[in-house]
Amino acid sequence: MAQGRGTINSGKAQTPLLEHFPPLARNRNYLLLFGSYVVSVLGDRVHFLVMLQLLCIVILRQQAVDSQHFAQLNLAMFLPFFLLAPLAGIVADRIPRRRIMISCDLARAVLVVIARTVLLAGAMERWMSVPQLLWLLFGSEVVLSIFGEMFSPARAAILPNLVHPRQLLQANAWINPAGTIVTLIGFLVGGWLVTRNLSYAMYVDAVTYCISAVCVITMRLPPGVDQPAPATRGPTIRASLQQGVGYLQRHSRPLQVIALELGFFAISTAILNSLPSLVHRRFHLDSRYLYFTMALTGLGMIAGALALSRAKQNIPKEIGIGWSVVLLGIGLLLAAHAQSWPVMVLWLMVAACFGSIMFISVDTLLQRIVPDFMRGRVMGVRDLVTTAGLIAMTVPMALLPSINVLVVKLIYAMGSVSLLLGIGLVIIYYRGKALPPGQAIALRILRAYMVVWHGYRQIGPCRIPAHGPVIVAANQRSRLDPVALLISSPRRFIRLIFAQKSYQNVFLGSLLRCSHAIPVNRGSTSAAGFRSALRALRSGNVVGIFPDGFIAESGLLQLPHPAIAALALMSGAPVVPVYVHSSHRHRRRLWDFLRPGKVRLYYGAPLRFTDISSRQPDQSALEQCTVRIMHAIADLQAKADSHA
Repeated sequence: MAQGRGTINSGKAQTPLLEHFPPLARNRNYLLLFGSYVVSVLGDRVHFLVMLQLLCIVILRQQAVDSQHFAQLNLAMFLPFFLLAPLAGIVADRIPRRRIMISCDLARAVLVVIARTVLLAGAMERWMSVPQLLWLLFGSEVVLSIFGEMFSPARAAILPNLVHPRQLLQANAWINPAGTIVTLIGFLVGGWLVTRNLSYAMYVDAVTYCISAVCVITMRLPPGVDQPAPATRGPTIRASLQQGVGYLQRHSRPLQVIALELGFFAISTAILNSLPSLVHRRFHLDSRYLYFTMALTGLGMIAGALALSRAKQNIPKEIGIGWSVVLLGIGLLLAAHAQSWPVMVLWLMVAACFGSIMFISVDTLLQRIVPDFMRGRVMGVRDLVTTAGLIAMTVPMALLPSINVLVVKLIYAMGSVSLLLGIGLVIIYYRGKALPPGQAIALRILRAYMVVWHGYRQIGPCRIPAHGPVIVAANQRSRLDPVALLISSPRRFIRLIFAQKSYQNVFLGSLLRCSHAIPVNRGSTSAAGFRSALRALRSGNVVGIFPDGFIAESGLLQLPHPAIAALALMSGAPVVPVYVHSSHRHRRRLWDFLRPGKVRLYYGAPLRFTDISSRQPDQSALEQCTVRIMHAIADLQAKADSHA
């Protein structure tokens, strides 16, 4: 990274960096963009309820909302996104993105006040016919959606310029649950407003867009951060569009990510449009339960986003994408099969949780792999493709009255598609892995648990050689350390040497048996455990050992057992030192696994003892080897303490 304001150039993306990246909670520009997004989402939700109230209650004089009119309104919102997405992406690469966002917010505020005032007056006083009111309502919604489409790629493209690349997943994970929380508030507040005073609800809607514009106006961006890249300043829009298409033709990964987002949006749209008929027709509940269903489903999305925010930087893509799609499908299938409203809502929350994890993971991946000068156009293509999925699911629901009685079958279909897609992704992700699929899947699940619940982070790459026998020597201060050691090696499986009594722990004992750990009797004169470890090394395995011999509750390194030196010298295997730092000390057997904390793992360079190797090492050789191993672990401890 260049000094001062430079770029990160990984061969995939070039992201302009600010001179200093504070934590997200103190990053002024990110917080203002965050505030703009949150307030804008609030306005969108109030706006949607105003539209529903105008359409169904005021204009059509209905008693409740059904899936067909719900889908018709969504279609009017989605259509401009489909038609204008490429143009919006080009504009986001050719014009400063902050200027685009400000203009769109102010235009939406003015249009909401004018169009909705005319609509309400015409509907209440009946000086306009119903067809005229419908044309005005849907026409104004199309125009509003045009400004919303111009806003979307500009916001998505500017975000990576405001945070460090390592903060990008967390930045998205903060924005998404906040948007969902505000969605819940918007439905509650908007529902209360539209049923009491529709005019006030319209003005609240307009004010939120004004506040969003103010947030963007007050951002302080260093010069050059929001300027179009020279590569985007082509003579024509057509040339810019050709550049974007050419980029996607040369790079398959962005297209794959966009295809996944297409599937997610198609499935979520089908479920959203199905909710009114599910609530009103299947369970015979009133509109209040529809809003409760939407709000509680949003809580599931919040749970998924909060889980990702714990991950800070990233989680394995087979967990964040593959397994999340599998669990999304299972949740939808169980929701369709539910025989009561509470059970249906519970499984919808589960599906929403894993759907949120999947969407945030793929959206962050797209932002990371696309260079800044092309990001606006790629985001525009993403909007085009995903909106095509929305429209493909919305058009039949908007045009077919019989769709109201087919929603359960539709949810079954969406759940089955999601489940099959997820299984296919998991197979693709694990095909070609260095480890067998069973071990790879188990380690990935453990890694997801450690990352989300214990804030696990590995400092530096794994230093285990790719071939031959290896001994991994680590300290131990809690029962989480063996799990941290297992998940730290992505290409070679570590067989742990562990005390026999540890098998009495239900969770840890099961883990040790499944991982083919080598049991030893601490303090026993039997050499069976030592011979088993030596055989494993001579067979070319990786053996993990905790030379302390027991959990050091003080956190200090203890005098090691000489067996590790004997293993290293008799097998000729290099010793890779590892230090595991935990934020909490060991207390009880299960407490280490249940209490959240922070775990950091540090790898050192492999140690080789060719200068003192011996088939039958004497006491002096054992002491030299032991001292060098413990000094290497102590150096890693000092490094960890300096980072704390």
